Amino acid sequence: ILAEYCAMSSTDHPTPAELAKQLAGARASKQLVASAPFDALATLDSAYQLQNMATEQYDSAQIGYKVGATNEAVQKLFGANAPFLGPMFERDRLNADSTLQLTADILGGEAEFAFVCGDDFPDRDLSQAELPDLISSCHIAVEIVGRRTIGEGLPTLHAAVADYGANVAFIEGPSIDNWQSMDLAAISVTASTDGVQTNEGTGAAVLGHPLQSMLWLHETLRMRGNHLRKGDWVSTGTCLGVIKAVAGSQVDIDFAGCGHMRYQFSPATA
Repeated sequence: ILAEYCAMSSTDHPTPAELAKQLAGARASKQLVASAPFDALATLDSAYQLQNMATEQYDSAQIGYKVGATNEAVQKLFGANAPFLGPMFERDRLNADSTLQLTADILGGEAEFAFVCGDDFPDRDLSQAELPDLISSCHIAVEIVGRRTIGEGLPTLHAAVADYGANVAFIEGPSIDNWQSMDLAAISVTASTDGVQTNEGTGAAVLGHPLQSMLWLHETLRMRGNHLRKGDWVSTGTCLGVIKAVAGSQVDIDFAGCGHMRYQFSPATA
């Protein structure tokens, strides 16, 4: 399945099935695994194949998708020319005002707009104007992002894609009333850690508009023989970069005119 491993000795390198099992185990245990096999993935397709295998190995129902690298600045950090996607799971779905333990796999949080699909998406091209009829609700949300591979900062693009698209958890925020009449691209979003503002941005950071992220996901899933289904959650991408995770800190996020979210990390243990 992963062509670049065909020429490798199985005694020296884990098989794709073993790599998928490592990722699923690392996600469940909050432990890290060696980076080298994932950094060695030669193509984006092979990274997605491994992501699919790791998704099947993880002991939780998939609740939808996250979209990452939805602006040029983040794409440059990954050396990418487009966004990427990853799965989200019921096991890692949290409520607003959650307290998280700062485990080794967490890099930080991202303030995002998230949608719930109200119907199965059709197998055809769609326009942004058609999307509201296919969406049952829009929410403010936080995605907790990170890596299951050893290393500092962001992983390589292919390693991030294979590793569940860098998704760690999803914090569901309240729904936005009358979101269809709002210009989500113009919404100002600010984040503060322990009362000090750390990040700011707008919905325009998400491919110009969060609904454009939905369109990208729809088209990408179609190309991969899949589609969005009724009830799927989609976390569309960060409006303000990554909010650094600090043990014992409280993070407050304000989506102007749309609502407020808070989460915190428990204090570090000795």
